[in-house]
This record gives sequence, structure tokens and C-alpha cells, in this order.
Amino acid sequence: MKRALTLFNLLMVAYVVAPIVLVVWMSFTPSMLFEVPIRSFSLRWYRELFSYDAFVDSAWLSLHLGLVAALVATALGFLAAYGLVRGRPPGSGVLLGLFTAPLIVPAVVYGIAMLQFTNLVGLYGSFPALVAAHVVIVLPFAVRTLLAALEGQGPELEWAAMSLGARRRHAVLLVTLPLCLRGMVSAFLFCFLISFSEVTVTLFMAGPAHQTLPVRIFNYVSDRIDPTMAAVSALVVLVSVALVLMLNRLGALGAVRK
Repeated sequence: MKRALTLFNLLMVAYVVAPIVLVVWMSFTPSMLFEVPIRSFSLRWYRELFSYDAFVDSAWLSLHLGLVAALVATALGFLAAYGLVRGRPPGSGVLLGLFTAPLIVPAVVYGIAMLQFTNLVGLYGSFPALVAAHVVIVLPFAVRTLLAALEGQGPELEWAAMSLGARRRHAVLLVTLPLCLRGMVSAFLFCFLISFSEVTVTLFMAGPAHQTLPVRIFNYVSDRIDPTMAAVSALVVLVSVALVLMLNRLGALGAVRK
């Protein structure tokens, strides 16, 4: 039985990982076609990628958007988590459900709603509208991660600081925040990773001047197909794997699953 489970797990890992490995492998082909290089390898499509200004601009936009959205979501997530853990307000379960509601709302429904709202207030196609949409998407992950971080740090040291004359805001800034630094970094990385790769809602929100990298890829493949897509996909996979490894080392993945 144990061998059968091990074999099943290996097959599932191969089923998930094989397409990713294949795409990365094909990114080194010297051919114009999607072929797996066997005898010769080339960086041709990586050079093509970096010479295409639209991809470079979209990558910088995704980086900028991810950083801003992650910073805002981490700050708001800490405030929400702190209020839920330390304050224990009536109906805290309902409030937690509201904070994590974006996880269960279909992305298409949320994208249409944000499209209508930003049109109504005259912000459609703007960078602030993109930031607002991404903050709502990633906020549940920040809240869940920081809830785990705050629950793992009791309030005793905070009380001790206040008993020595510190105001609550000083105790939070100088005691609680440093104790939760690992959780803050984990929440930030988690939010950045999700924002950087988000495509469904961004398709509704991105105007011609603000096309993120996932949206640029989507528009590119609707016109033509060449191994440039394999090259850009390989780079996105590399960034995602690096961030996931960092999150796993920080213990954030287990915190979010709880």
C-alpha cells in the first residue's frame, strides 16, 4: 500500500511539473516552431523577448503594481488582523468572512463589478484603479497570514511595554511589529506573487496604457504564436518558484492553509 501511494504521488508530481518543464525546455529552441531542442540550444527567444519593448514595459508595470498592491494589502491586513486578534470584537467571525470573501467570489464577476464601479467614478484604465482591484484580490491572503503571525505572539510583551508607560501605538510599532516581521514579509511576498500573476480581473481593468505582463501575454498569443511565449513563461515560472521557495522557508504556506 505504501509503495502504491508513493507511486501515485510521483505520478501526480510528474503530471503537474511535466508541462512546466516542457515549456522551459522549449524556450531554448533555435527554431521558429515550438520544438523541444535535442541537439542544439539557443537564447534566441530570450533576446527577442528583451528586444520587444512592450514586454519589458509590461513587466515593469507588473512589478510596480505588485509592489504597491502588496504594500497596501500588507498594511491593511495587519490592521485587520490586529483588530481581530487583540480586540476580539463581537461578530469577529463575520468580519473575518468579509475580509476573506474575495476568495469565493468568481474572478469574472468581480472583474465586471470593478469595471462598472471604476467607469462610474471615472477611474477606468488608471493605475489607481488597478491597485484598488489587486488590493481586494490579495487582501485575504495578507489577513490570513498575519492572523497566524499575531496569534503566535501573545499580548504579554505589548502589555509590558504599556505598563512601563508606552502608548498603545508605540507598543504596536516598537514591540508587536518587530515580533511579526516574519509574518509581514511572508504576507508581502504572498500578495506580490498573486498580484504579479493575476490576469482575469486585470483583463477587465487594464486600459491600453496599463497592460500588465499577463495581459500582454494574453493579447500576444491572440495574434501570433512563437517560442517567445515559452521564454517569457520560463521567466515567470522562475520568479514564481523563487517566491514560493521563500514563502515555504518562512512558513507562510502552512499559515495560509490553516
